[in-house]
Amino acid sequence: MAYLGAGPNPVNRGLIRKDTFTGDGSTTTFDLTTVIPNVTENDIEVFVDNVRQEPGSSDAYILGFDGSSNFKRITFTAAPEAAAEIYVLSG
Repeated sequence: MAYLGAGPNPVNRGLIRKDTFTGDGSTTTFDLTTVIPNVTENDIEVFVDNVRQEPGSSDAYILGFDGSSNFKRITFTAAPEAAAEIYVLSG
């Protein structure tokens, strides 16, 4: 392929991670597979049944530390319904 100017930068390709979970109607905490390095809920996107959830303790979820002091635990303010499809995009 030919480009005018510099070619595309491949550095940011493939950096998005996707974690998937299934709700059971009672579980409120889910641990991501990787630590969130920037320590902010704005670095992830959480979806329940394809509906984006708003971060914050008065909204849908908070991001915090797991049992090993790794910043990767999502705690929902209310348990997702049984069989709810949950996915989290981080990167």
